[in-house]
Amino acid sequence: MSIGDLLRERTDAIVHRWVEEVLSSYPRDAAVLFQQQQDPFANPVGRSVRDGTRGIFQAILNGMDSDELRSHLDEIVRVRAVQQFSPSEALSFVFALRSIIRDVIPELDADPRLRREVAELDEKIDRVALAAFDVFAERREAVNQLRIQEVKRQVAWVFRKINQRDGGIEPTPGGPEGELPLSETVKREDLR
Repeated sequence: MSIGDLLRERTDAIVHRWVEEVLSSYPRDAAVLFQQQQDPFANPVGRSVRDGTRGIFQAILNGMDSDELRSHLDEIVRVRAVQQFSPSEALSFVFALRSIIRDVIPELDADPRLRREVAELDEKIDRVALAAFDVFAERREAVNQLRIQEVKRQVAWVFRKINQRDGGIEPTPGGPEGELPLSETVKREDLR
């Protein structure tokens, strides 16, 4: 029996353990809720983890189509990118798959004929981890861009309020009337 056959035969057990592993990284009360609540509308995190882990595992079994893999990774990683996880905490779930597979299929390490296939499986899991890191970085960058846009909106709002209070006087780039912008001050000093 090949490693692929063993993985397909025990897919449900592997994915179930993997879901539990991912959800256990959340605070205890949240993890219990995510594991127990099956309604996808009441528990979008749990649904994302269940669908994402199954999809990632199927992608590993079916040849690692990169678009499909990224789509399933995104289901899990996008949620973790906005939470207070460090990158290593957010993505450790990928590496947990190795030990879960070995726990569910102990004969992988016992049968020397499967060593090459086990090494190939480990390599696939490493590629999943690299893809997860790319997705995480993209999602974190998007979150940071949203934060920057929000700060810009808040600053613009403050300037509008100041202008309304001061009778509609437009603020000059250099500050109060008569002062030059900092860039002009520097240029003047450089000329002396």
